[in-house]
This record gives sequence, structure tokens and C-alpha cells, in this order.
Amino acid sequence: MLAAVCDVDYPCPNVLRQLPMQLNPRQLEAFRSVMVSGSMTVAAELLKISQPAVSALIRDLEKRLEVRLFRREGNRLIPGAEAQRLFREVDRFYQGMEQIERVAMDLKSARVGTLRVASMHTLGLSLLSEGIREFSLSRPDLDISLDVRNSLGVLELAAAHQIDVGFVQMSGNEYPGVDVSPLPSVAAVCVLPRGHALARKKSLKITDLQDEPLISLSRNSPVRMRLEMELEAAGVTCKRSVVTSLGHVACSLVAGGLGLTVVDPFTARRVREPGVVWRPLSPAVEFHFSIALPSHQPRSKVVDDFIKVVKALFKANVAMP
Repeated sequence: MLAAVCDVDYPCPNVLRQLPMQLNPRQLEAFRSVMVSGSMTVAAELLKISQPAVSALIRDLEKRLEVRLFRREGNRLIPGAEAQRLFREVDRFYQGMEQIERVAMDLKSARVGTLRVASMHTLGLSLLSEGIREFSLSRPDLDISLDVRNSLGVLELAAAHQIDVGFVQMSGNEYPGVDVSPLPSVAAVCVLPRGHALARKKSLKITDLQDEPLISLSRNSPVRMRLEMELEAAGVTCKRSVVTSLGHVACSLVAGGLGLTVVDPFTARRVREPGVVWRPLSPAVEFHFSIALPSHQPRSKVVDDFIKVVKALFKANVAMP
């Protein structure tokens, strides 16, 4: 309310600072409506009260201020210089309140502000790109950034409070300064040329990879480590072809006829190469993903809403045949 605003120590508008603190906000509201509409009858409609009630509010305001704000010429209401000066300050106050209400509504609906996301490559180049596109459509004023790096780099950003939410590939749930929340694990798939003999099968076994040229991910890739464990346990030996750090690149190399590869299903489903197909692999070679949030940092509604979008996409992609 206006009186409460003028009670604090920061400067008030010059005119209002001199007004009695007992000013009735309803009187000022009626005054502003009359000034904007130029008519007590229209002001009464805007305020949903009777025209005599508006007249009484204006009369009481003039009496309290000991200033005549309007002169009446027939049915016309003519504001004086004092009314014009008072209106400038009152209108500025009401516009400020309306702006505060708009900001509050934007915050409630999570349509403004910033969202800093970081992700390891597997999700950052596939699922998260789709999630950010979907999320931003209903929030055009939201500034979103996506930093793609390895999982350790994402955890370091979260620990330093340089991001709002991160997505990493890890099976543990502890990292200093980071709250880690696991997502459902997903099984890797084998990507192979469409004309390959194994492409006739609906699913592949680890033993089917015997003597096949294998395009591997880098040595620090968790999925490569798990795949090599499964290959060793099954006594399977693959021919070594090419090593790359990105699943998307591995799929392109498959399209180029350099061998087979094993990648996450999110990457496989988004491969645009017409000459490749992918098949489930058993025993399952699992990917373990987690959400990384800075510890001791309040989560905004924007972050919570974005996590919901990603989880829904994650669930839909995992369930996809």
C-alpha cells in the first residue's frame, strides 16, 4: 500500500512525501481512475462502485489534502495543475506495482530468468538438446546456456556453483559440494551397417561380436570399460578399428564401413546416417546417468520444471522400442 511504501527510509515522490500518512489508498485509486478516464461515471465502472461513491472519494481526498483537484464545467471534470502533478506521482507508483505483479507472475510460471545447464557429451548432444528446445518454446524470455564437457568437468562446475543443473555419467552418488540424483540406467546398443549379416537379427549377443571390427570409444569412457568386461567374460575378441571420444562420430564411422560400435540408445536413435541400424545387445552394457545439483543452493522453479521435462524425455526414450 502507498502509505507503507512512504514509511520506509528510501526516497518517496516529492508530492507524496508531503501528504498525510493517513491517505486512503482507495481515494488515490479513485483519483487515478478519474484522471485516466476523464469521467467519474467511467471511473465508477472501472472500480465497480457507484458514481456517487467515486464523487465521495474524490471529495474526501480534496478535503484531506486541502487542495481543490478538479473544477467542474457542466458535465466535464477539469483537472487543475495540482491534480496533474499528483497524478504523475500516483501513476508512477501504480505502474511500479503493476510491473512487480508481472514479474511475480513470470517468476511463478518460470518464464523469465536464467537457466545454466551443463552435460556430458552423450546427453548434451542428444536428449538435452531436445529438452532445451521443448522447454524454451513456452519460455521465450528465459536465457538458457548449455555447456557440454566430460562428466568430471560438469561436477566441477556444479561444485563451484557455476551452473544450476548438470547431467553426468556416473554410478556413484557422492562428489564434494554436489547433490547427485541417479536417473534410470539404460542399456547400450550395437550400431552396424544396414547391409551387415548381423542386421538381420532383432537383437545381438556379445558373442555375435567375435572377430568383428569394433569402433571403440575412448579409454576413459565408462561404457567402453563395461563393454570390455563383458567381452572378456564371454571370451570374445574383436578386431580393433578406430577409437573416438564421441558416440556420434563412432556412428558416422560405422556408416563409412569401418566396423561396428556400441553406444548409448539416445545417440543411436538420433543418428541421421541412412546406412546404419542399431540392435539391442545382451548381456546389457548399462549406462548410468545422474542429475548433479550444487549443494546448499536453493533450486528455482525453473530448475525443477526443466528437470521434469528431461525426466519425461528420458522415460519416453528408454521405453521406446
